[in-house]
Amino acid sequence: MNQETFLDVFFGPGNDSWPGRDPGAGAAEFLAGFMADFAVKGSSIPYILPRNEPGKATKHIYVIPRDVRHANAVREWLNAFVVPSHAALADRPEPLRGGDPIDDAVAAFVGHRRVFVLEHSQATSRELWRALKRMHRVITHRPVTHWTETLPVGRLLAEFELAMAAGDHRSSAELLNRLEGAGLGGMNIAYLTVKRLARMGRHSELLRLPLLRDVVATRPPLPVREAILDALHSTLVAAPLAEGNLDRALEVLERDASVAPGLADGPLTDFGVEALTVLALTSAGSGNVVLWQRLQADESAWQRLVGAKLGVVEYLESLHPTFRPHTAEPKELTAEERKAETPTAPGSWTELVEEIAAGRDVRPAMAEEAWRSWEPAVASDNALAELLNRLDDDSAERAWELAGAFVEADGFGQPASLTARAFLTNALTYSRFRFSDMAGIVALLEISLRDGLAAGEYRQLLADLGDESASWVSVNNASIVLDICDAIARAPSPDQEARRRIAERLLAPMASQRTRLEADQLALARIIDGELGLELPWDVKRESGAPGTMPNTARQVLLYSLDDGVLRRAGDALKEAAPALVIQYSNDHVGSPRLKQWVRRADVIIMATRCATHAATGFIRAQARKDTIIREADGSGSASLLRAVASAL
Repeated sequence: MNQETFLDVFFGPGNDSWPGRDPGAGAAEFLAGFMADFAVKGSSIPYILPRNEPGKATKHIYVIPRDVRHANAVREWLNAFVVPSHAALADRPEPLRGGDPIDDAVAAFVGHRRVFVLEHSQATSRELWRALKRMHRVITHRPVTHWTETLPVGRLLAEFELAMAAGDHRSSAELLNRLEGAGLGGMNIAYLTVKRLARMGRHSELLRLPLLRDVVATRPPLPVREAILDALHSTLVAAPLAEGNLDRALEVLERDASVAPGLADGPLTDFGVEALTVLALTSAGSGNVVLWQRLQADESAWQRLVGAKLGVVEYLESLHPTFRPHTAEPKELTAEERKAETPTAPGSWTELVEEIAAGRDVRPAMAEEAWRSWEPAVASDNALAELLNRLDDDSAERAWELAGAFVEADGFGQPASLTARAFLTNALTYSRFRFSDMAGIVALLEISLRDGLAAGEYRQLLADLGDESASWVSVNNASIVLDICDAIARAPSPDQEARRRIAERLLAPMASQRTRLEADQLALARIIDGELGLELPWDVKRESGAPGTMPNTARQVLLYSLDDGVLRRAGDALKEAAPALVIQYSNDHVGSPRLKQWVRRADVIIMATRCATHAATGFIRAQARKDTIIREADGSGSASLLRAVASAL
């Protein structure tokens, strides 16, 4: 369909926002900037068009990616500028409705149906269009990124997994876009999208994915199935369970969770409590005695369900006599029995690296995230580090694909410091300093330093990091540089001089260009400098409200991370940069009455999702007010949190 035909249909019957495309109408002048985009060929700027259906108070704006490869980037732009502060995405099973002439014309014009439809009222129209114009202006004038190197899909996947594990959602969105353009299968892209949305706690958005039913029908890997079940729990079940209203939980699942039964098609042993709770309620709502028997027969899953003490088991047994305990068959295989059936499957971190060294394919184990049920890496830290350090070049490249899983598996308890050090050596040796790698490098550094390295190992690590710093230290990477310096400053140090030397080497270039730093970055730099006694110059004179200053209004800000040190450091810098802010901190693993109160009160919520639990991030989004601004930090360090606060304000 050509451009003119498309516009005639779009602004034709069923849309009275610009009747007949009359050039003398006020809509023509109002939309002139957006209509000019149609003359720009080869651009990634989305088309933005209004639709007002006659007789309906609710209005819609279509934000249309020009190419399906741009859809993930467009979604990120909307989340940054528009959703949910100014409008919500239309609550439809499909963004474009089949059989609707205008929606079908959109799909025919751009060749895909991954379109974003914003829903709003007349009262919010002015602010929404103002936000869209601001987004449009930023996209139009942003620096153009040219990808000058072609990376294999395996390397892009490794970068994606590491960025996602490290909480760098800007990079993971860009990498997902690149993977789609590199030819990764559509359903694999859908799997990665599900995992990414789950990691950020965007459960409502996950359940609105157009391909969700297709994903379920393909019997996806366990992490994808669990992500969908967790989303159902967060959006439908968590609230009634918290109130003790099991009847209501059963009712909403039976009505709104038709995809749930298909997610039980596979082993149940490794599911968490939230997923098992949804499956248990689903079995009752659908009268699925077989599923209930499978739950009972899997000893590990059953014990987790009973141990949660949610009353679900007793409630369902009271509803269905056939659901009372019995000797079930067939019996679910244990992890040991499954391993015996597939003797080549790695069953530990060391076996996984040994498989890499032998050149064998470990992708099935990685896709199923089998490592979640393994003994923690710290139990074999020495042996694992030695294996990684002995790998040849080809194996080291493949081993980097494990870095994301290793970071994800770190539970902020006892760290596998030597293994993290070996992954860092891999990154430094092979110059893995792409922007999408850097948040992962910060996470690996934090794990390496958390429990305290021996003095010699500590000095060598900092020296290696300093030797490669010219490759990545710049004002454009200021938040990364500050995150690294902050991790070094907060960690145990067996050699104060080595710590001071690396901090000065990294911060001196920032100080020399301090006028280009933002207020939040300057505040954190001053704190680190003061602790280490560097005495670098950080003073910058700016008028209040000038570019680079932090808005100093009495707003409630909630910072969420499982790393208490990062929270406190970010809070201290915020108090210096914007004293009027009221700051609250949370490192709760799950939803709680206290967290609910803080969330409801907050005007701005910032989450470091590497340092988070899915249950908590989903709870935060579910409990937040509609006008609350929620942002994910692009990383897990203090500087990343501060940048997200500054952006939100």
